[in-house]
Amino acid sequence: MESRYHPIIEDLKVNEDGTELLLNNEPLTIKEYDQKHTRKLIQMVHINRKAISVQKLVCEAWHGVAPTGENAARRVDELGSNHYSNLYWGKRGMTKSSAVDHKAANDRRKLTAEVYQNIKTRKAQGEKLKAILKELDISHGSFYQYRDKHDKTEK
Repeated sequence: MESRYHPIIEDLKVNEDGTELLLNNEPLTIKEYDQKHTRKLIQMVHINRKAISVQKLVCEAWHGVAPTGENAARRVDELGSNHYSNLYWGKRGMTKSSAVDHKAANDRRKLTAEVYQNIKTRKAQGEKLKAILKELDISHGSFYQYRDKHDKTEK
């Protein structure tokens, strides 16, 4: 497997997928940590009393240093490996895949004008709103937000 030297940290050799990191020809210990906000494992190494992600080191070694401070090492396939072909420099913040999987985004896609009218007619027939929303897997907040924004008769 091919390796490259890191552009900033002297004598740090990084291979294609970050499984082997050599600093002064001595292997670094790669540790995995749970990220509380994403519940995904992240691989980190400690260099000069500083924790740095393996993903960032591979991206810097194979794609160069980040263009601006607004960029972070991102994966093309979120569940894929840290191989340099799966990494790119992207904007910090929410990724496309996390936005797609986010509950609030899915609720908004589920709640269309037809679905809203169906909920209103079922509610008028005496069904409880809580039961209808639970069956359709739509949150109360999404329902009321849609109602306040689109239904002029409820105001």
